[in-house]
Amino acid sequence: MYCPQCGQQLPHRLTVGHVLHEVVHVFTHADKSILGYAWQVVRYPGRVVQDYLLGRRKRYFNPFQFLLLVVGLCTVVATHLHYYEQVGMGVQQAIALKGASPAQLARVSSYFYGIGKYFNVWWLLLLPLHALFAWQVYRPQLNYAEAFLMIVVVGSAFQLLLLLALPTVFQIIGRTPGSSTAALQGSVYLLYLTLIGRLGLGRRWGPAVGRAVLVSILAGLCNYLINFLAFNWYVFG
Repeated sequence: MYCPQCGQQLPHRLTVGHVLHEVVHVFTHADKSILGYAWQVVRYPGRVVQDYLLGRRKRYFNPFQFLLLVVGLCTVVATHLHYYEQVGMGVQQAIALKGASPAQLARVSSYFYGIGKYFNVWWLLLLPLHALFAWQVYRPQLNYAEAFLMIVVVGSAFQLLLLLALPTVFQIIGRTPGSSTAALQGSVYLLYLTLIGRLGLGRRWGPAVGRAVLVSILAGLCNYLINFLAFNWYVFG
């Protein structure tokens, strides 16, 4: 069924199949409204999510395509600035004081070089887990695909702000191992999930904040645990 006025297919709930179609669509189509969409994501995340869930999607740049683009751009900037390598130097100094061997110190450098080079892959692989937490917290109002869309919008806002922070404030205060990007992501998740819960999903402020806090904590713990396990396995064996 299609709208007789605009020709768009009538609204339907998101499904995993639809998400997969949108991901494939990333490689087959481009739009001209990317800057407008970036502003909408940063300024009106609740409206973006609400419109997308209600089927008003033609007005927006493809959210999945946008996230891939901005994550890729963040990776290029972080690599050019050697940001994660500088973070790795701080970790090297910390574990050197604890008696780490030269081989272990070399693996620390290699680990953070890999994190910087493949930041886009690392971050995108975590996204389905964050969406799983959001689905559990926001169900039954949202299904998994809809929760995934919500996390994509929030993640896009985080990547945009990270893109601004990497060459500016993070060059001054953001080199403490794990603290800067983690703090920024946690703050963005908390703020934007709250706004989406209140203005996009119609929840009262209390429940909107409570659910945002829970998802932010779960996502942060997930990131920390996976990184902790991967780092210790790679460096110490």
